[in-house]
Amino acid sequence: MEYMASPIKMCKNGHSVCGSCKKRLANCPSCRGEFVKVRNIDLENLAATAIYPCKNREAGCGETFTVNEKDNHLAECLFQSRECPFRKLCGVDCAWTGTLSDIPVHIKAEHYSETAEVEGHFKVTLPYLSRGRRYHQTVLILGELFYLTWETKGDAFNFGVFYFGNKKEAEAFKYGIKIGNSEEYVAVTRKCRSFLEGGLKDLQPEKYVKLYYNTILNCLSENTDLSCEIEIRREKLDGFVLEELQGFLKVVCVRDFTPQDLTLQCTIL
Repeated sequence: MEYMASPIKMCKNGHSVCGSCKKRLANCPSCRGEFVKVRNIDLENLAATAIYPCKNREAGCGETFTVNEKDNHLAECLFQSRECPFRKLCGVDCAWTGTLSDIPVHIKAEHYSETAEVEGHFKVTLPYLSRGRRYHQTVLILGELFYLTWETKGDAFNFGVFYFGNKKEAEAFKYGIKIGNSEEYVAVTRKCRSFLEGGLKDLQPEKYVKLYYNTILNCLSENTDLSCEIEIRREKLDGFVLEELQGFLKVVCVRDFTPQDLTLQCTIL
């Protein structure tokens, strides 16, 4: 189902067709007449105030909206068919498709080896940090899934946390990251973003952690590993970057897998 939206064009006999359909048509589908360079302004104004059903109504969506609200709704519609988010976020070749509510079930079932179950306060080690490297890790915290991604690009070091849910749900979660050791470190807090907003490249800089790469160099270990302390909570960050809590942190990402340390390999792209 297509929505009647501006610009609405006309043929020489007065029939109207929306702009998106006209791109695929050589002639008017009603009379085969030629299109003219005239817009149906009255119909455009009427279409802007009309209430439309969701195109996923047969799948169960009962929402209605104006044509100007269409894109915002479809971006987060629970009944919209979506591909596996790992395809876009980290290039995993996964052919799965399903609804938004099915994504956590799919990730837990099919990408379990790429997911670490942790508490809200944990530690990550990025091995051999250098320019041009990217890292990612999916974590399960109290039944909620989050995608963590780091990248070094040019003179910038970027980090973000994406929630596997819609934007409103994502805004209920905050994260903090402390980078470095007890002598040299930086600490920043941000709101989680929804994976529906895309990856780091799709966000404005103020919506993720962006630091100068040279600042990060001061926090590297002798082996050029980067230690990150992370906390993800709903609404409030309890005890973030408190030194006395470091003994209780669970290590999530290191280069080598050692079961006794409860460690997992952090993927390098």
